Formats: sequence, C-alpha cells, structure tokens
Amino acid sequence: MSLSGLIEQHVRTRPEATAVIHPSAGGRDVSLTYRELSVAANRLAAHLRALGVGPGDRVVTALGPGPGLVTAFLAVVRAGAAYVPVDPAHPGLRRRLIVRDSAARAVLTEGSGAGEYAGLDAVAVDLDADAGLIAARPGVLPAVRPGPGDAAYVCYTSGTTGTPKGVVVPHRAVLDLVTSTDYVRLTPDDVVAQAANPAFDAVTFEIWSTLAAGARLVGLAKDTVIDPARFAAAVREHGVSTVFLTTALFHQIARERPDAFAPLRTVLFGGEACDPRRVRQVLAAGGPERLLHVYGPTETTTFATWHEVTGVAKDARTVPIGRPLGATVAVVVTADGQAGRAGRQR
Repeated sequence: MSLSGLIEQHVRTRPEATAVIHPSAGGRDVSLTYRELSVAANRLAAHLRALGVGPGDRVVTALGPGPGLVTAFLAVVRAGAAYVPVDPAHPGLRRRLIVRDSAARAVLTEGSGAGEYAGLDAVAVDLDADAGLIAARPGVLPAVRPGPGDAAYVCYTSGTTGTPKGVVVPHRAVLDLVTSTDYVRLTPDDVVAQAANPAFDAVTFEIWSTLAAGARLVGLAKDTVIDPARFAAAVREHGVSTVFLTTALFHQIARERPDAFAPLRTVLFGGEACDPRRVRQVLAAGGPERLLHVYGPTETTTFATWHEVTGVAKDARTVPIGRPLGATVAVVVTADGQAGRAGRQR
C-alpha cells in the first residue's frame, strides 16, 4: 500500500465531501472536495510525468498552506516521486540549497515564484502561470504504484547545529503513522487543523491523517495560530476537533487562553520540554476530550511515542512521553549501554 491511492475509497463513496478548506486573502474560503482533490492531483501528476518526473525523483514544493499544498503532495507521490517541502518565506539561499542538495527534478511554486530557481537543474513549475497546461492533462490516476519502501518525502532539518540535512521518509512510515494508529481514531466527522509550517514534519500528521480518515482539513493562518484569542475563536468557528501543536505554542495558548482547547476532541502536543503548570491549566479549564503528549524526531516520522494526559501531580517536573505508537518499537538504552524494549500501550 502507498499514499498515492490513500483517498480513492473516499472518492468512490463520498466524492462531494470537503477534503480541504482554507481561508483566502480576499476573505473567501477556498476548498476542494475529495473528487476535486483527486482529479487535480492526477492532472498535476500527469504534468510532472510529462516533464520527466518519475520514480526515485525528488520534487521540491515551495508552497504555502492551502489546497494547493495538499494537491501537490498527493500529485508528487502519484507521479512516483518524493516531495521535498520548503517554506516559501524562508531565505532564498536556504531554498536553493535544498533544491541542489536533494537533486530535485522539479520545483513547484505559486505566485510567479519560479524565477527564483533559474539556473538550477530542476525545472520550475508555477502552479498559477501553468494552470492552463496542468488543467489540460488527464484527470485519471497514473499507472505508477510506489512501493511501501519507496520514498514519500524528504524533510530537511532546521540546520541550527550545522547544514540542514534531508531525512528520507518512506511510504510505509507515513502509513504506519496515519493508519496503524492506537493513539488517535479519526473519522469522516473530524475536522483537523492545518496549523503547521509546510516545511515542518507536523504537516505529515495533519494532511495524511485527515485524508486517510476521509475527514476535513481546515487551514488556520499563522497569525491566527499564534494569537490565543484568535485561535480559540477559529476552533469554534470551524468546528475543529483535532489539532497538533508544538509544545511552545501549546504553552503560549495555555498561559493566555487555557479554555481554547475545551471544544476539541483531541489535542496533540510535543517537540520540546513540557511545563506541567501549563498542562494543569488546560485540564482545569475543561481540557479537550483527549490530551496527548507525543514525542519523536523527524527520523521517526513526526512522532514515535504518546501519552494520554489525564492529570498532573503537583510536584511533577515534566509529563511522560509515554510508550510507542502501535507500529513502533522503542529501545531504551542505559548509561552502561544496556538496551530494553518498551512495549505498546494497552
């Protein structure tokens, strides 16, 4: 099984259900149904194939959050390639470095950003300027079928300790995260927030978990996510049921609006040291139905362990990171090099 055919069941059974919706600059929401998403991804995949993109290739997606990003991810894996997400707001030097280092065959941009990649070996595709060409391609599922061990995406680290490095993540790893789940059970009734930077691996959970479940992905603008009051309002306005936040952002919202999480079914947070005081604040304000502390570096595909937080002792200095996800094994190594396996949660 691969990501390329992940949504086809929903396309057949619920074609007009909304797959992704995102506020536009003009105040109008932009959305795609599951049928529209599949057709758009097929057309873009066919366009990439016509440009020479195929199995084993890399395609940089220099796109902001929105339906275009989701379409691009799905299109690239349907073309048999792996997507390499970069933040279009990052400095051009970093983006060009990633294009070179990943040996990308193509770069997807929007809003006339293709010129920034002139002189590189990769062909630049402007999704806006080339919209007519892409729309003329066939909207049928390509015959390419990536295997579970093939690369799905390459995520570049922040590079704070040196040059950024690309972590190659196979289809199998993403599917384990979003389908072999014991930590969260999403349904078509769920509304998942797309709050992460497109270059941050949290977007893997946001997008692919939503599509696997046939749920709805709702984009939240950066200035909304970082403003506790606006975040709380957006959660209620869009009926968001599930959100994944960095620990730092969770702390910020908990400090100012701990009640912001009360309407949510599931809140996941992780990535940094946890302050138990903020967790207690959220729980005291009603909390979400389920509050999950997750942990794992990029190499483990977003996160590898989880712990459901139902209470925090007064003298607690942190919150446990829990035990492995359903398809994961954690090995704990002591100071003297002895290793022990941590089992699954019951």
